[in-house]
Amino acid sequence: MSRKVGQIIARGERRWLVRVYLGRDRETRKRTYHNRTVYGSLRNAQQYLTRRLHDRDLSRGVEGLQVTVDEFLDHWLKTAVKPKVRDKTHSDYAAILQRYIRPAIGQRTLAALSPLEIQAVYQVMIDRKLSARTIRYAHAVLRAAIRQAIRWQLLIADPTQGVQLPAAQRREMSVLNTDQARSFLTAVACSPEACLFAMALTTGMRPSEYLALGWRDIDWVRGTVSIVRTLHKHDGQWNLTTRSGPEVVGLLNCKRGYSIYSAS
Repeated sequence: MSRKVGQIIARGERRWLVRVYLGRDRETRKRTYHNRTVYGSLRNAQQYLTRRLHDRDLSRGVEGLQVTVDEFLDHWLKTAVKPKVRDKTHSDYAAILQRYIRPAIGQRTLAALSPLEIQAVYQVMIDRKLSARTIRYAHAVLRAAIRQAIRWQLLIADPTQGVQLPAAQRREMSVLNTDQARSFLTAVACSPEACLFAMALTTGMRPSEYLALGWRDIDWVRGTVSIVRTLHKHDGQWNLTTRSGPEVVGLLNCKRGYSIYSAS
């Protein structure tokens, strides 16, 4: 069998190295291979090689051997992510890829991407003292993209498998006690944003929620506020997004946050 396509190399008793040629790296122009050790009979190795060559030919048909990580991520964000998620989620995915993933491996050929290269990306993030949450989030986004590449038959194997991640950090939430909440409301009582601060403190709403409120969302008779919209920044523009269903929060008997309504 041609060396440029695939080969089986004996590595011991009932142990075989299967190699499949994937193409040349765009930067170094070096040949890249998929390597896998197969245990068992020669027939097992031949069957594995046949499957991998079939996968390789499928990838070649859609130029999978030539696409870079950057090119693939552009296509993934546009066709697989944007139609299915909110604009903010799409922006978050694009931002974390742009900040941490693309500068390191964006110009690498997708089919030649290895777990070692991805591990190196995360190690740089660790060395920069980034939080475990940020690193794990970047990994989750990249892994979702890679799995889609496999479903599109652009990749034979998942290079994110086996990568070591920092342990998730659990932090105890820090909140104001009753006296601190009252002191805060007293301090901001003369501020033009006093009502907004009081709303945020007494309901526990997120900034994206209370900044999108309108007077029509408040029911003064029942003492409730309806969260029907959220405010998000997308492509440098602030946009209001309507929620699928409103959430009603009591102004006096809050269940999401503090039960302190005023400084008095």
